[in-house]
Amino acid sequence: MKYLFVLIPILLLTHCSTKQLEPTIEPLESPTESLLQAISIVDENTTWISGHDATFVRTRDAGESWELFNHPTGDSLQFRDVHGFNESKAVLMSAGPGSLSRIFTFTEPNQWEENFVMQDSLGFLDCIDFWDNQRGIAYGDAIDDYPYILLTSDGGKSWNRADTVNMPLAGNGEGGFAASGTCVTTGENGKAWIATGAGGNCRFLITEDYGQSWKEISSPLVTGDAAGNTSVSFIGDIGVVTGGDLLISDDYTNNCAFSMDGGATWKLSNQPQTVGAFYGSTITKTDNETFAIVCGPNGIDYTVDLGQNWINLDSANYWAISMKGKVGYASGTDGKILRISLQL
Repeated sequence: MKYLFVLIPILLLTHCSTKQLEPTIEPLESPTESLLQAISIVDENTTWISGHDATFVRTRDAGESWELFNHPTGDSLQFRDVHGFNESKAVLMSAGPGSLSRIFTFTEPNQWEENFVMQDSLGFLDCIDFWDNQRGIAYGDAIDDYPYILLTSDGGKSWNRADTVNMPLAGNGEGGFAASGTCVTTGENGKAWIATGAGGNCRFLITEDYGQSWKEISSPLVTGDAAGNTSVSFIGDIGVVTGGDLLISDDYTNNCAFSMDGGATWKLSNQPQTVGAFYGSTITKTDNETFAIVCGPNGIDYTVDLGQNWINLDSANYWAISMKGKVGYASGTDGKILRISLQL
């Protein structure tokens, strides 16, 4: 009998240690059928999501209802990224060749400021992010042999190209994939990571001083004309990168990797459940557990052990995904919006 009293606590301890974060999903009512492909979570109540047809939406009640907004000039703009400062102000980036690549500031009720228009016909903006309410970064396809990086220090009112003196040369045809608004992500103390691809290129550009200087780190993901990194996300020094070959939709490639040291080194994950490329990724930490989730045209997968095992969450077409703490959203074709909630 003495062994019974020893065994019971051990069994209880083992049972508790296997408890893991589990996501639940809830499709939400959307006010649009436009493709929604970038998400900015401000806080537990306010989230902005932008997309095609000069469209973006906002919730101020944790996704229970969504308001629809459009740029007044028509539907030619594709808002492929958005950064919300608060419930009434956001910066939106439209993508496209040349002058279709623009950056706007929107302030409620309907105040627009055009802050940047691409002057080079070869230019193409891919994504934006901000360190704080003043300092931000935008990334686009390479021009003039260097990565195309814009910086702002006044909340997005003005943008200037980063000094190329302390920057590695661009690869031939190198750029980003303007698919989920997450090919650049900012971190603490001036850190930022740019995930590049296309033209046989696949690497990271990393800064630790708010974009004043840059270093390059290679990525283990698949390379090709339409392949490479598509999305990068960090929580502290733990990062996830996704990508793949956009021309291969029905098979597996090396399309996901993790870093434990701030992006200095990367290790391929085990094979996800979903085939094809992933467009978006996000990583969060809650209840001392790390949770990473990725999405693409063929579905959503998540992992609670840094890519050792993957679980499929949904098989619909999603382009963007973002989480903050225990709550997040995914968005995609036909105006789809999905709320994701974590619990132990």
